[in-house]
Amino acid sequence: MKKILALTCCCVDFFPEKNIINAGGNALNVAAACARTQKADVYLMGNIGADIYAEKINEIADKYKINRQNLFEVEGETANNKIYITPEGERYEKSDSWTSGVYGDYRISENDETFMKGFDAVATTFNDPNFDRILKISLESDFTLSVDFLDHIPKDEWSSYFSAIDLFFISGKREHLPMFKKWSAEYSTLFVATLGEFGSIAYKNGKEYSCEAVKVEKVVDTTGCGDSYQGAFIVDYIINNDILSAMKKGSESAAVTLSEVGGC
Repeated sequence: MKKILALTCCCVDFFPEKNIINAGGNALNVAAACARTQKADVYLMGNIGADIYAEKINEIADKYKINRQNLFEVEGETANNKIYITPEGERYEKSDSWTSGVYGDYRISENDETFMKGFDAVATTFNDPNFDRILKISLESDFTLSVDFLDHIPKDEWSSYFSAIDLFFISGKREHLPMFKKWSAEYSTLFVATLGEFGSIAYKNGKEYSCEAVKVEKVVDTTGCGDSYQGAFIVDYIINNDILSAMKKGSESAAVTLSEVGGC
C-alpha cells in the first residue's frame, strides 16, 4: 500500500441555508478521497482545536480509517468556514466566512519533517502557512509533492516553485491553458486544470491530455469536488503512472462529491 500525507487544513464547513455543519478543509477532503480508493494508507497533519468542531473532523478521519497521529489537538478554535450555495449548487463565500483558528498557527517541526519524508506522496495547498518549508522538504525528499493552487490567477513567478512540485492542480480557466502547456515543456511537473462541467486538461512534457467530466443527475454542492478529484488522481497516478487513468478516477470521485453536501 502506498502512504499518502495530506496537510494542513482541516476545518468545519457551515452551510447556513441548509442548517448543516460538515467536516471539511482541503487536507481532510483530499485524505478522504484518497482513503475511499482503498489503495493507500492515508495520514493527516496539522492543528485542530480542542473543541466540539474537532470531534466532527475526527469522526470523518476515523470513518475512512485515516491516521491522525500527527493531527494535533491544541487549545483554541478549530478553523471554520461559512459556505453559501446558489440554487444551481455553486458555492460562494462572504467577507466574514473564513476563521483560520489554530490551523494558521501550525508549523512543521523537525519531528514532523522526518515523518513527512517517509511518505510516497504529500498533498498540500499553495496558501498553506508552511508552503515554503514544504517546498524545501520536497527538494530533499523522494516523495511526490502535490500542490493545489486553488482558483488563483496563474503568475509567471510560480515557475520558481516547480522544481519542487510533481503534481500541480488548479481550478482553471481555458485562457490559462497555454501557460500550463508552456510550463510543462520546461519543467517535469505534471499540470492539471479542472474545468468544472467541461472536465479536466493535463499537460506533461508539452503534451495535452483531456478527460470529460462525469455527468451527475443533479449538482447539489460543488464544495470539495476539486479536492475529491485530486485525492483519487494522486492515488491512481502514484500506483500506475498513467495520466489518463488518473484523470478518469479523479472525475469519477468528483462526481460523487458533487451529488452531496460537503466535501467528504
